[in-house]
Amino acid sequence: MKDRRLLKAHFEMLELPLEADYSEVHKAWLMLKELYSSESLATISLGEEVIDENRRLLLTRIEESYQVLTRFFHERRHQQQDQVQKLTADIDDYDGVTLRRIREQLNIPLDDVAMATRIPRQHLDNIEKDNYSVLPVKVYTRGFVVNYAKHLSLDSERVAKSFMEKFNRAREDGN
Repeated sequence: MKDRRLLKAHFEMLELPLEADYSEVHKAWLMLKELYSSESLATISLGEEVIDENRRLLLTRIEESYQVLTRFFHERRHQQQDQVQKLTADIDDYDGVTLRRIREQLNIPLDDVAMATRIPRQHLDNIEKDNYSVLPVKVYTRGFVVNYAKHLSLDSERVAKSFMEKFNRAREDGN
């Protein structure tokens, strides 16, 4: 979060809170760019208050903020991927406990994973606790594990294959 505070003015330029993620930055940029680059209904009512020069200046600042924030999120993602590679170099087998450990070492709250992936928090909790018996049917569980792994910048197919082997064994054993 420290890095985001340094970028506060750019978040504010796009009318976003510091907690915004890249998808919110992109949506705000598109909306503001559309708003100030055309004769939109929202700016027509302003009449001459937003003259062309001011509009061009505002568009330039919006574009600059978008570029700065895009670089920030890109660099942050690469740092996370490097960290993940170091964390997972010796891991061949993935279960829920391993996924939780990786998530915690990356300092990613489970609520953030739930919000970003739209996986219900209870399912994420059960994945991390290897509570196979209360997880949904195979196709949904596999999809949840794939999306969770992608969010952690892991090889999602490798993680899903490993996790689902345990899931299938547990279901066959009645656990």
